[in-house]
Amino acid sequence: MKKLLASFAVLFGLSSMVACSQDQKEEGKKEESNIVKTIENPVEIEFWHAMSGPNETAVNHLVEEFNATVGKEKGITVKPVYQGSYPDLKSKITAAIRAKSAPAIAQAYPDWVAEYLQSGAVVELDDYIFDKEVGIENFDDIAKAYRDENSQYEGGKFYSLPFNKSTEVLYYNKTFFEENNLEVPTTWEELEEVSKKITELTGNPAFGFDSAENAFLTLVKQFGGEYTNTKGEVLFGESDAAVEMLEMIQKNTDAGYWRLPGEDKYMPGPFTSGLVQMFVGSTSGAAHVINGLKETNAFEWSAAPIPQKSEDTKAVIQQGTNVVVMKQGSTTDEQVYAAYEFAKFLGTHDANLYWTMNTGYLPIRQTVVDSEEYQNYIIESGDMTKEAGPKQSDYYFYDVVFVNPDFSSYNVRTAAGVAVENVVLNGMEPQAAVDEALKSLGLK
Repeated sequence: MKKLLASFAVLFGLSSMVACSQDQKEEGKKEESNIVKTIENPVEIEFWHAMSGPNETAVNHLVEEFNATVGKEKGITVKPVYQGSYPDLKSKITAAIRAKSAPAIAQAYPDWVAEYLQSGAVVELDDYIFDKEVGIENFDDIAKAYRDENSQYEGGKFYSLPFNKSTEVLYYNKTFFEENNLEVPTTWEELEEVSKKITELTGNPAFGFDSAENAFLTLVKQFGGEYTNTKGEVLFGESDAAVEMLEMIQKNTDAGYWRLPGEDKYMPGPFTSGLVQMFVGSTSGAAHVINGLKETNAFEWSAAPIPQKSEDTKAVIQQGTNVVVMKQGSTTDEQVYAAYEFAKFLGTHDANLYWTMNTGYLPIRQTVVDSEEYQNYIIESGDMTKEAGPKQSDYYFYDVVFVNPDFSSYNVRTAAGVAVENVVLNGMEPQAAVDEALKSLGLK
């Protein structure tokens, strides 16, 4: 199989090497740096985001809180700017970078950051994060997977900080399970068994995957394989893991036990209408389940950690965007510092607690998960994704990113999803589906 050379990663500003652990960075906080840490004259910065509806309301609240506290003290005013959907936000940031007028801070997926790095617009944040005066307190309280995701770039440096994060959980019809004396599955073998029972009872598929791409990435890891790495190497064809997990999916979809969203596009619809009794989907989609059942109140639902293949290969994908600080054109060092202060504020205990209690996203800090306020919120809201999601934090993984002339991490993810769809919807044999995915990337 053709592999991309590691030099591609260096050429495009990415590296597979992590310079040091977070603990080592903490111990080695710099005594001095050239970063600006004070603001002589008041500055205003824009925060570009893609949060709409209740999420935008929460963003605006946090901005107001920042402006009235940290911002007032330091002379910083943040102006939130809604830029539409994620694709709209991405295209507008890309255009702004080309025009040398990037915003000081914006939401960004990791692969966006990898792309923006090529322009030189992205600010490395290590000097700020680990500074004795303005650094982030209790940085290791933030989930390790989130810290690792944001420092997966050149030299293990931080070029972003976590913001709106989510993961996948197993949604299930609690009423149906209780009425039929069914146990919530914790392994794929158990899920296969309970799916068969449910289909025999209902005549419909019992379970669905909300995202074919996430199913591929997660199951390859759970079955002991690797997906990609930061060198731009595609690894899922180098072991039997991808074929074996696709064989499991094929067996159960052919038997009528499992399904993909199909024309429904997402699984909350079939779930709330009673067409399936379980599905694996993002915690950020809980609102769709809640709203779908609001009027009918057809059944009580709940959520649990996703099934696992074994104790040794536990894995669940973490998702969501981060915030990236940029400097271009007329952006001053003081505005860069202001943007960092706002990014830091978004990750504080109180801000993160408010965010996760008023949106569909999860805590990034363990102290938030453990707090009495958060635990009471779970009980009062009945949203069990808020409990099931963080329970999996020890085995979160992230989709590593890279950019090279032949294809991007986004292209690989797309090919992975198509492989699942080819097996489920087109009857393609698992090995042929894997080969076709590699072929679409020019690797076979």
